[in-house]
Amino acid sequence: MTYANIKVLIVADWYGEIYAQAFYDSFKSLNYETYRFPWKEYFHHYQYASTYATDGNRLKALYYRLQNNFLIGPAIRKINCDLLKKCEHIRPDLTLIYRGTHIYPDTIKKMKSLGCKVFGYNNDDPFSNNYRLIYFRLWSLYRRSIPHYDWIFSYRQANIEDYKAMGYHNVSLLRSYYIKEKNYPIPNATKKYGVIFIGHFEDDTRDETVKYLLDNGINIKLFGTLWDKSKFYDYFRGKIGEIKPLYGDDYNHAINQAKIALVFLSKLNNDTYTRRCFEIPATKTMMLAEYSEDQAENLFQEGKEAEYFRNKEDLLKKVTFYLNNEEKIVNIGNAGFKRLQENSHEVSDKVKEILKVFQIRKCLK
Repeated sequence: MTYANIKVLIVADWYGEIYAQAFYDSFKSLNYETYRFPWKEYFHHYQYASTYATDGNRLKALYYRLQNNFLIGPAIRKINCDLLKKCEHIRPDLTLIYRGTHIYPDTIKKMKSLGCKVFGYNNDDPFSNNYRLIYFRLWSLYRRSIPHYDWIFSYRQANIEDYKAMGYHNVSLLRSYYIKEKNYPIPNATKKYGVIFIGHFEDDTRDETVKYLLDNGINIKLFGTLWDKSKFYDYFRGKIGEIKPLYGDDYNHAINQAKIALVFLSKLNNDTYTRRCFEIPATKTMMLAEYSEDQAENLFQEGKEAEYFRNKEDLLKKVTFYLNNEEKIVNIGNAGFKRLQENSHEVSDKVKEILKVFQIRKCLK
């Protein structure tokens, strides 16, 4: 499936290789003329100090931090002004705005006036009350912009009803994905970890669950960010050692080296599945995820293609059972991998879904 002479513009924060960059690479691999507009460069002194060298000026850091947090000020205006200039210059047929927290409603309207179809995609939940409590301005521009998008792809089924409740109906489900060049099985990988969890800390009892496994003699390896925020951080450091994030090849290798990989679902985003639900089966490692009906009914069959736990006691029971029955671990891992391939969850499959909607919207013009 190809649509000749389509110019595509991807607009995003552009932090990380598995988000907007993955879509950009996939459009390019399908031979579309593809452009990028990242806005992280507009905040060199905040929040990307780990990416960009700064001069350590705290006033500058505060200046950019306030603009980034409250979505007002010269940097925000310049992002939108420069985006319009980019559109006027390249005249894209399709613009995909990934997590458009910094884009004005008027910017989207002006882009559309240039003949461009503007689609949105967002891996977070802009309707979550939890976000409103913590980052009360985060979704303000995005929510005001919703009526002006030609189409919005929803990461989770529940948000489709949220969009419709506010009167917006040009929405469909577009699940997350794995990236075949980054998530793949490594033949004969040494299984050095019995159980592994790679992911951020969130105050949703996941740390209590990890501690419960450790207290009951399960050798679990933990990687990820923000774990220093857990009340059990010192305990984990004593039991596990350093807890660090993993990216790229290191991330894929670690999953391959585990017999069982855990998945916790974000309560902040009201998740019923997550990206790891595809990245883990892509390695043929057995996934043991926090239960949701969405996963068990729509993604991987329980006990055959993946396994699920309802609470920490259930998790301990299943971890213990499977570690004592490793042939079942291998069988479930292989079956999960097969199901993943059959159900088209690679990023290029998602790009093809976007293009199908684009063609329909173009014909309705």
